[in-house]
Amino acid sequence: MAIVFEHGAQWIRADFHLHTRADREFKFTGDDSFYNSNYVDALENAGIKLGVVTNHNKFNVDEFKALRKTAVKKGIALLPGVELSVNDGANGIHTLVVFSDDWLADGHDHINPFLGVAFEGKVPAQYEQENGRSSLSLLETIKKLESYHRDFFLVFAHVEAPSGLWAELDGGRLAELGQNELFRRRTLGFQKVRTYNKLQEKNKPCRTKAQQHLGDWYPAELEGCDAKCIEEIGQGKSCYLKLGELTFEAVKYALSDPASRVVTEPPKHQASHIRSIRFDGGILDGQTLHFSSELNTLIGIRGSGKSSILEAVRYALDIPRGDKSQDTKYKDELIRHTLGSGGKVTLTAVDVYGQEFTISRIFREAPNVYLGGKLQPGVSIRETILRSPIYFGQKDLSSTGEGFETDLVEKLVGEQLRVLRDDIETQRQRVRETVQRWLKLSNTAEQKREYETQLSDANFRLAKFAEHGVADKLQKRLGFQQDATALNRMNERAGNLLLALSQLIAEHEDELRNATSYVSKQNPNFFAAYYTEFSKLVGLIGQLKKIEEDARAIAVRLGNKQDEFEGARRSLQEEFAQVERQLAQELKQTGMTAIQPDDFLAQQQRKTKAEQMLDALAKQQSQQTSIRDAMFAEIDKLNELWLQEFNTIKVELDRVNANHTALQIEAEFKGDKEAAISFMQQLFKGSNIREATLRSIMEGYADFGGLLRGLPTALTKAGSNPDVFERTFIQNLMELVTWQVPNRFVIRYRGKELKHHSLGQRASALLLYVLSQRQNDVIIIDQPEDDLDNQTIYDDVIKLIRAMKSYAQFIFVTHNANFPVLGDAEQVHACKYQEEKVVVQSGSVDARPVQDAIINIMEGGQEAFNRRKEVYNLWKLQS
Repeated sequence: MAIVFEHGAQWIRADFHLHTRADREFKFTGDDSFYNSNYVDALENAGIKLGVVTNHNKFNVDEFKALRKTAVKKGIALLPGVELSVNDGANGIHTLVVFSDDWLADGHDHINPFLGVAFEGKVPAQYEQENGRSSLSLLETIKKLESYHRDFFLVFAHVEAPSGLWAELDGGRLAELGQNELFRRRTLGFQKVRTYNKLQEKNKPCRTKAQQHLGDWYPAELEGCDAKCIEEIGQGKSCYLKLGELTFEAVKYALSDPASRVVTEPPKHQASHIRSIRFDGGILDGQTLHFSSELNTLIGIRGSGKSSILEAVRYALDIPRGDKSQDTKYKDELIRHTLGSGGKVTLTAVDVYGQEFTISRIFREAPNVYLGGKLQPGVSIRETILRSPIYFGQKDLSSTGEGFETDLVEKLVGEQLRVLRDDIETQRQRVRETVQRWLKLSNTAEQKREYETQLSDANFRLAKFAEHGVADKLQKRLGFQQDATALNRMNERAGNLLLALSQLIAEHEDELRNATSYVSKQNPNFFAAYYTEFSKLVGLIGQLKKIEEDARAIAVRLGNKQDEFEGARRSLQEEFAQVERQLAQELKQTGMTAIQPDDFLAQQQRKTKAEQMLDALAKQQSQQTSIRDAMFAEIDKLNELWLQEFNTIKVELDRVNANHTALQIEAEFKGDKEAAISFMQQLFKGSNIREATLRSIMEGYADFGGLLRGLPTALTKAGSNPDVFERTFIQNLMELVTWQVPNRFVIRYRGKELKHHSLGQRASALLLYVLSQRQNDVIIIDQPEDDLDNQTIYDDVIKLIRAMKSYAQFIFVTHNANFPVLGDAEQVHACKYQEEKVVVQSGSVDARPVQDAIINIMEGGQEAFNRRKEVYNLWKLQS
């Protein structure tokens, strides 16, 4: 059974030259009962995950099966092989033959019959040793192996040493083999290459000479310990293969692409990445998809669920699609359909330090982040866990409509501005508050005129009451009424004090008490002394609580006093009523029926209120100038933050522009004046002020804060309706001065604005630009091939992706076979929609089931694939 890596292809250590106890030269002096486990333990301790058993001219099928069974339990694969002494060269050539499992299929052994033919006329005792030589030449050996119609490949052992291929054959013979199709097809490796350049030494073999003789063909350089005892297993140099599973087929696939899949030291992935995504509920219920840290491709026919998975990844990471994203309504519905009501997606991700986080998001709720099973509130998914993941939906890269440039810049650098934008929003609120205070004071003159009028009118009417002695007769009731108003005012202020005290304590008590929980490792003595002083501040909380307690007791007593006053006033109600009846009767007798006692009391209250408000407005007028200056100061601070945001973007764009000369992004601070005019038109709708007037007014100002400062001058351009403009402007002042005039971005490709290029040129330029930045650890794109031709995909995009695999994780939905095949995808998810569920088959491109899925889904099936191959070969012959 194949050992499959759930996260796709990964680097594993391989040893192509192992000997066992079945070899006469191998020494084992331990307990026979523990031989298998000791042997496999040695492989495990050396980090070897794949080994080829290559005894000298011998294959012991029973021993191999026993060792393989023990190795599988440790996640180690062993392949059957033999170190064959081929009858060629002066001393014979030691050739490692690696067999597929077909040679041992169904309990049969086809390897030993081959050895019997290779050493025809000899008994095992004569050839099962290092110096035994077969009766077949090298090419005869290959032909005889092929006659069994079972797969195999060759690795030439210790090529520079005696009995090695390079040492035994002269340059002419090596060149002849290098042109032989059979030799080239079956030879996948040279083992133990050590001397790289010995051109000056006539009879010394080396890599440089071998490459000259072999011409344009040269296989992988591999390693094997050639151990003669367990203790030597894993000794010497190492080689690593990138494999998605531990099978003969996967090894053969890797050796066919040594530049990408064979190394002496595995590269370390240098970026944060997503490891898996699990679904609970919806069309993927119960499934977990594992991702490689490198290239992942999702394939399937249309409607198979590929984009559903991609959208779920984006949703879990809470990556915004962008303002100009295509088909947002469809994608919102796609998320609902994918997860279902109450559905949950759980994503695991690894940061740059190797810490594994869990990100869980229930449909229509915010994502939660966990580390070690503990909730981590406030941790930024797209900054702390994954560094600047970037997402492009279908057609997003080829769409260059209005606002596309800003949307692209936002995707490239927006995440870096998160903290600064929080500061901007806080400052916006400060501006709103100062504007609100200033607006309250700005109509002081109008309010003052209104209350002066009310006071004059009240005084005039009260004069009539004075003529008839009403004031004297109602003075007692009036006094009680004024006293009650004063008491209510004082009681309200006492209540405000209590509320403020309570809020002050509630807001700061816990923070102050918890502040001393920090433990310093570097300065413990200093912090001990600091905490001693700090504790005195905490102690003040107790004093404040005592003050609050005393204040509440006083408030109770004041309430009792007010109740006492109200009782006295109620006891005089009949007296007041009798005075009013008597006064009304006297006035009636004198014919003054228009003068009513109740009206006197109302006018007296009106006079008192007008006097109090005029006094307050007089104080406010003196504050208006300082509040206006404070408002402008807050507007200036907001503008500084906007400029800081722009400069941060500009620095980042200058950096990426320097790395990519073909495509450049230019930036202009507050450059989108058209957006400002449009915003102004919306707010001035219904005012009958024309667009031309608004343009004329805004011409000399960068934003609405500047317009506010220059309002008197601006009003001269307001035509015949300066009052209407000023009134409308002031009514919408809060929205205007906190609205950010957008920065303007222009994307140029080869010196010309991107929007003037063809669709394909735009898409390819932007895709290459995004991929080449190395600022985004995770790059998620739905169908990056849209609007690209296959030549561009391979020559530019695929080659760049392969070069960047160590620096970024790619997750692509694609219908183009170039991405998984030529991109050498470490993980492929083949999706199929059946019975209202999405079924996913996963694996690397070196796995046969995945290869079949690619052929069926992306090449139209095996028949179409074979026919296309025939046609291409025919064309090749004709050319």
